[in-house]
Amino acid sequence: MRVDLLTTEVPAGSSPATLRLLNSRAILGALYRDEGSHTVTELGRVVGLSRPTIEAALADLVAEGWVAEVDAIATPNKAGRRAKRFRAEASAGYVIGVDLGLHAIVGMVSDLRGEPLMTIEETYPTLASADEAWRSVQEVVERLTAHIDASKLLSATFGVPAVVDRQGRIDYTIAVPDWVSARIPGRIGDLFPTARTFFDNDAKLAATAEAMWGRFVGVEDALYLVMGRQIGAAIIVNGTLARGVRGAAGEVGGLASTGWPGAPARLEARIPSGTDLESCMAAAGRGEPEAVAVVRALAEDVATGVAQLVAAVDPELVVVGGEVLPAAGVFAEALADAVSAQLGASVRIEPTSAGRDAVARGALAHSLAHVRSVHMRMV
Repeated sequence: MRVDLLTTEVPAGSSPATLRLLNSRAILGALYRDEGSHTVTELGRVVGLSRPTIEAALADLVAEGWVAEVDAIATPNKAGRRAKRFRAEASAGYVIGVDLGLHAIVGMVSDLRGEPLMTIEETYPTLASADEAWRSVQEVVERLTAHIDASKLLSATFGVPAVVDRQGRIDYTIAVPDWVSARIPGRIGDLFPTARTFFDNDAKLAATAEAMWGRFVGVEDALYLVMGRQIGAAIIVNGTLARGVRGAAGEVGGLASTGWPGAPARLEARIPSGTDLESCMAAAGRGEPEAVAVVRALAEDVATGVAQLVAAVDPELVVVGGEVLPAAGVFAEALADAVSAQLGASVRIEPTSAGRDAVARGALAHSLAHVRSVHMRMV
């Protein structure tokens, strides 16, 4: 999948300064491909540049803070001065990715390699209230940033249950309208004075994570479904995440003909008394009949809308995530049966392999792409 998060502009022209920048970013890219350190000679073999060119580029990168010189590795039975070694300075900055949902917040902070340093997951009865959402976001952000140098935080991305346009503006949301009227997105941006803050649709970010690390790797046409008390979809066509003019591609959840608008309420009404949705999904995952019936009923409720999307996209694969994940095997099988019956053709539906934090991981990738293209100017 060609993820459309990274929009690096390659400097035009062939001036010495431009060529030096391009060379340094090629070397930086090589250093970020693995966690080891490399000599000038090793880097020369990778990027195909001369020794003087590499040494000049490394001097620039060390001065900028993106690369560090490290202790040379001793070579047995070899005399003379040890070769200098260099590695990417992953701790030169940090990025954040957050899944801000109606019933949960999952937040991650990582270094510039994308290696998560901390993950926080909190669940709530509801975050529909702007005041409750704001208090909860502040608490999670404070915990995420408590153990890093806040001045090095360069980007933060929030996945939200909303239609988000190509400029990162929330166009509209059915799930949490109070957030928009109370200016929650702008207030979140104020939490990060040194960082660029982005917003994107939760299903689209989950699809991004699935394309980078999960079942969508190598898949050209696919659907990602968020299922539970929040329902949404993201579409991949010809290896590209579809957004649409307003960012509303896949947003069919408000159409009565899909069966989706009332599905979350019916799901909650079916949960056995004395338990909650999370426990019900876990029980269904263990095969307990009453909980399995709840999950299969949800699949029947949403099948018509999924069939409409499948008919429009003709995907190779449909992946399911969201709150149904603990019972995703049961849900995927039931949904495949119901959709295939409507279409008269088999449909491949599988649980996400990106996990419960798929949206947060996609948000982290979005933040990291921004830093690498704008701050590090990697090409």
